Amino acid sequence: MYSTVWMGENYIVNDLCRLLKRLGIRRKYIMLLLLRSPFDALRTWMQAGLLKAVFYCIETEEAGRLPGLCIWAGLLCAALFLYNGTIWGIYASFAARTEARLLKEMTARIMSLPYNRVHGQRSGEWLTKLNSDIQATVAMMNGPLNIPHAVTAFVNTVLASVLMLKGSPGLLGLTWLFMLPHLLFKYRLVLKRLPALREESRYAMADVTSLVKPLVADAEAVWLYDAGGLLLHKCEEHSRRLMRTNLKMALRMGLSDMLSRLFGIGGYLAVLLTGLEMTRNGTMAFSDVVSCFQIRGAILAGMSMLIVSASNIKANSVSAMKVKHALETSVYKGLQTI
Repeated sequence: MYSTVWMGENYIVNDLCRLLKRLGIRRKYIMLLLLRSPFDALRTWMQAGLLKAVFYCIETEEAGRLPGLCIWAGLLCAALFLYNGTIWGIYASFAARTEARLLKEMTARIMSLPYNRVHGQRSGEWLTKLNSDIQATVAMMNGPLNIPHAVTAFVNTVLASVLMLKGSPGLLGLTWLFMLPHLLFKYRLVLKRLPALREESRYAMADVTSLVKPLVADAEAVWLYDAGGLLLHKCEEHSRRLMRTNLKMALRMGLSDMLSRLFGIGGYLAVLLTGLEMTRNGTMAFSDVVSCFQIRGAILAGMSMLIVSASNIKANSVSAMKVKHALETSVYKGLQTI
């Protein structure tokens, strides 16, 4: 299982790198990802440190330090969000230029093809390449819960695990004990099957588009040959296939969400009872327990974001592979890089 996943992820990375290299934006893209990635990790560290310091002041009856701690925390939070907003502003401009570049290149590619090659495929397939595939590619590169959030979630999870290991190795082990079954079910229900369902839904939508076009653009010919009933029947069949596929995706996402909540509540109660016992025994201060709870939430959020992002990346990578293949077989000279 793990070797299959690794090989699939390796192909995705290779295809993405080749596409970025062709567009001439690989270095800038990696730099923007690295600049974005520390945000959640720094926020986790700041929130955990603030809670620990506040409860430590309460425990040691040093409440006079609280206003100063809150002021410093507010300034750090404002600086952190200012940095994040600046980076995302630059990233948004970069993403818009990337999408425009892909649209221009794909349009030029289609226009450069011979007449028989264009009319040898259904119009729905060309519309899918020009719209859905490029949108999915841009979403994988720059959209929410895709590569940018996957990198951020990975950095946040690693740093949060290190911080929790320093605070309490036992609570960290308990957290991962409940998280590993959650990850396994998430892989079986979502990561393994959902990309294929999304691709099937995309093909069903392309079939519906191909059948609807003659009913609108060639209405007179359809009426002349009395083919309206046949086209509507075919359109209904593909629409039902699209509906069944979307229902399967919704069912798997619902089951995954239910299991996530179940393991999340179970892990929360286990850490709560263990932390309470450690506090009673005097082996751990209450401020450290509160800090570990905050870090545990960051670990869960990071892993959940990482799993969802990996699923979206795997689903969108099919479209990215099609776009890369179409651009690599182009017969015209590429445009200027971004």
